[in-house]
Amino acid sequence: MTGVLLDTNVVSETVRPEPDSRVLAFLSADHQLWLSTIVIHELDFGVKMLPVGRRRDLIAVAMRSLVARHADRVLPVGVDEAERSASLRVRARQSGRTLDLGDALIAATAAVNDLAIATRDTKHFEGLDIEVIDPWRQP
Repeated sequence: MTGVLLDTNVVSETVRPEPDSRVLAFLSADHQLWLSTIVIHELDFGVKMLPVGRRRDLIAVAMRSLVARHADRVLPVGVDEAERSASLRVRARQSGRTLDLGDALIAATAAVNDLAIATRDTKHFEGLDIEVIDPWRQP
């Protein structure tokens, strides 16, 4: 593993009025942090679903700032990620589970780039042979 791919819920935690101190500590630790274009999509979708107003504007600015800080560590979805995500979804389905397309693409991006995934939703990534870290459970 060369770094950590942040899931949407980890990034979203940073703009909460009182973010979890364990998540902030995890993000401040000596990790090489990466974003997926899928996470950027999910964040932007979430912001655009909020009612127009001050809260939406503040969150939008915070998200744009975070993406700008990681601009050199944003990973796109290419052919390798698309093919790997299809394989992951097949494996999940064969084991009786449904793997959401977004989660499959995030997992594939992590796998192709030799990254762990930081997420609160660890069950979404079980059985995919990808290291998963739950920042909410870090000491």
